[in-house]
Amino acid sequence: MQKVKTVGIIGGGLSGLAAATFLARQGYRAKLFEANGKVGGCCATTELQGFSFNDGAMYIAIPGILDHAFERLGLDRTVLIPLRQIIANQNTTLSDGTVINIGHGRDIRICGENENIRQARLDIELDHLLSKWEPVLRLLTTELIPHPFSVWRLLWKGGIHLSKFHGTVASELNAVFSDPAVRAAMAGVMHYTGLPPEKTPVLQILGLVSIFSDGFFLPEGGMGMIPKVLTDELVKQNGEIFTGAKVEKIELTNGRVSSLRLDRDESIPVDAVISTVSGMLTLGLLADVNSAPSSMVRKMRKVPLSHKALCVQLGLSNCIDVPSHSMSHLPMMEDQYKVFLPSDTSPEWLNYTVPTVTMPELAPPGGSIIEMFPPINQLWPADRWDDEAKNSVAEKAICALSERHSMDVVAKRITSPRDYQVRMHLFDGAVYGLSPAADVRFQFPHKTPIAGLYQAGQTTYPGYGVGPAIMSGIFAAECLIKET
Repeated sequence: MQKVKTVGIIGGGLSGLAAATFLARQGYRAKLFEANGKVGGCCATTELQGFSFNDGAMYIAIPGILDHAFERLGLDRTVLIPLRQIIANQNTTLSDGTVINIGHGRDIRICGENENIRQARLDIELDHLLSKWEPVLRLLTTELIPHPFSVWRLLWKGGIHLSKFHGTVASELNAVFSDPAVRAAMAGVMHYTGLPPEKTPVLQILGLVSIFSDGFFLPEGGMGMIPKVLTDELVKQNGEIFTGAKVEKIELTNGRVSSLRLDRDESIPVDAVISTVSGMLTLGLLADVNSAPSSMVRKMRKVPLSHKALCVQLGLSNCIDVPSHSMSHLPMMEDQYKVFLPSDTSPEWLNYTVPTVTMPELAPPGGSIIEMFPPINQLWPADRWDDEAKNSVAEKAICALSERHSMDVVAKRITSPRDYQVRMHLFDGAVYGLSPAADVRFQFPHKTPIAGLYQAGQTTYPGYGVGPAIMSGIFAAECLIKET
C-alpha cells in the first residue's frame, strides 16, 4: 500500500467537510475543493435582503444521528450547535373539512365533526403505530446508521423487525388508522419523498414516527450553522479549503489516483481522493471514462433517481398568520397522487413551510419566510427549466398562496431543477440523488475499484439527510485510513 499523506476531497457539502475534518484530525493533509463560492452544499443558507433562505435542507430529523456524527468528529454538538425544537409541526386541512394539527411530542388534535370520538380512537391507534415502529427507529439510529452498512449486522440486530419492511406507507396507514382524515394528514407529512403514499416504501414511515418520538429541530442561527461549525473545525485542524475551485478530472497514474485537475487548468497532486459528489458525477470525472470500472458503469445505468423539484422562497415584510411550521391543504390519501401532478393553472393542493413560525429571527423584524415546492413535470430534463418556465410555475403557486394569506413580498428566490443541477451540482437536478424508494443495493460503495478513490455523499450509505450525510463522509474517511 502507498502511504497516503495528502487527500483531495471533492465537494464542500456536509459529507466533504466531515471527511476532511476527520482526516485532518488524524494527521492527514486534507485539501477540500468546492466549485461554488461557499461551502455547505445543500445545508448552506443564502442571505437575501435580510432573509435567511435555505439552500436545501430545511430541518433536522432524528437528532441522535447528528449527535453521534459530531461525537465521531470529536465535537460537542450541544455546545456548538444548540437546537430549537419545532413545537407546532404541521397543520393539515383536508378536502372533507377536517383539520389535523400535529404539535409537540404525541400531541395531535382533530378538529371536525365528532372530533371527541375520533380523537379518542386516534390516541389509541397512534400508540399502536409507535409501539410497532419506535423499536425500528431506535435500531436505525443506534445500531445501523452509526456503522457502515452490513447485511450481517442488519440480520443480527434487526432480524426480528424485517417482516415489517414489506409494503407501502399507504398500506401501513390503512392498517393502523381508521379515520380517513388522519390517514391523509399522516401521509402528507411524508410528501418530502416526492412520491405518493402508494409508491412510498413503508420504511419511510420512520420519518413520521420521528416527529412523535424525537421531534424536528432547527439549529440556532439556521441550517447554515452546521457547515459553519464543521468549516471552523477543519481550519482549526489545518485543513485547506478552496472555493470557486471546480474539479474537472480525477487523474490516474498506473491505475491509481495521482492528481486532481481543476477548471482553471491547474493540476493538484494527491495521494488519494474522496469524492462527495454523486457516484454518477464521480464516474464522469474520471480522466479516462472509457476505462472506468464496469461495476461503476453498471450501477450508474441502473440507478433510480429521486424526483426533481422547483423551490419557491418568499421573504415577506409582514408576519404571515399561520398556526404551524408546515401547512398543507390536501385531498384524502387515495387521491394524494394528484398533489404531484403539474397543472396549467394555479395548484389546487398546497404544501408550504413557514420557518419563521419556529425561528422569527430568520427574517427582518416583523417579517416572514415561506418555502413551497409546487408540482412540476418530472419528465422534463433539467436543462428545459429556463427562467420563463420556472417563473411561470412559481407565479401560479404564489397566486394560489395569496388567495389564502395576505402577503407583502419583498424578496423572492426561485430554484429550478436546472439550478439544482448547475448551481448545486446535483446529477440531472435530482434533489436526493437516489430515489427514496431505492434500497441499499443501488448505493455506491465507499471504496471504489480504483486505487486511492473513495466516495461519500448522497448516493452512498447512509444516504441523504443532515446527520447521515456527515456519517457518510466519516465512513469514507475511515475506509481510506483502513486501506492505507
